[in-house]
Amino acid sequence: MDKKRELILKTYGLLKTTSPKDLKIRTIADECGCASTVIYRNFDDLDHLILFASVRFLENYIIDIKEIVNEQSDPMEMLTTMWQVFAEYAFQTVDVFELLFWGKYKERLGDTIFEYYQIFPAEMKQLDGLFTSVFFNSDIRERTYMIMHRAAVVGYFMYDDVRMLSDMQVHLFYGLLKSYQPVYRQEGKAEEAAGYYMQMLDALISKFRLR
Repeated sequence: MDKKRELILKTYGLLKTTSPKDLKIRTIADECGCASTVIYRNFDDLDHLILFASVRFLENYIIDIKEIVNEQSDPMEMLTTMWQVFAEYAFQTVDVFELLFWGKYKERLGDTIFEYYQIFPAEMKQLDGLFTSVFFNSDIRERTYMIMHRAAVVGYFMYDDVRMLSDMQVHLFYGLLKSYQPVYRQEGKAEEAAGYYMQMLDALISKFRLR
C-alpha cells in the first residue's frame, strides 16, 4: 500500500506540468526509485495509474459538487451551477479532465474515486464515500440526462427534447475542451473558455426552455 500511495503521489506531481499522454512508465519508476514491473503489480497499466493520480485533481471539485447537490433543489439551478463548476475546474486542467471523463477508464471513475479514498483516508474527511461512488458511477452524459429529466418533470423542457439536449451540452463542452487544449495553460484562457461555454449553454437552454 505504501508503494501504491507513493506511485500515485509521484504521478500526481508529474501531471502538474506534464500531459498524461506524455508521461512514461520509466519516468514514473525513476521518480519512485523502483522497476517498471512494480507499477504493473499495483495497477493494470500506465493509464490506470494516471487515472488514480488524476483523482487528486478532483478533490475540491467533488466537495463543490456535493454542496450543489445538497443545497440546490431546483433542477435548472442545479444544471447550470454544476456545469459552471465543472467548466471552471476542467479548463484549468484540460488534459486531466479529458482523461477522467472521456478516457478509456471513464466507466470506472466512480469505483476509482472510492478506492482512492481508501488509500488516502485522511482526504476523506470533507467527503462522503457513498455520494462519490454513486454520483460518479455513471458518465457525464448520463448525469446530465438525469438532471435534465428532473427539469422536464417540473416543466422546464419537453420530455422528447431531454436526451438530445443532454447530448448537445456534453458534445459542446467536449468540443470546446479540445479546442482550448493547446492553449489552456496560457494566462486567462481557462477563464475565457469557461465563460464561453456558459454563454453557449445559456443560448442552447433558452431555445428549448418552456418557462
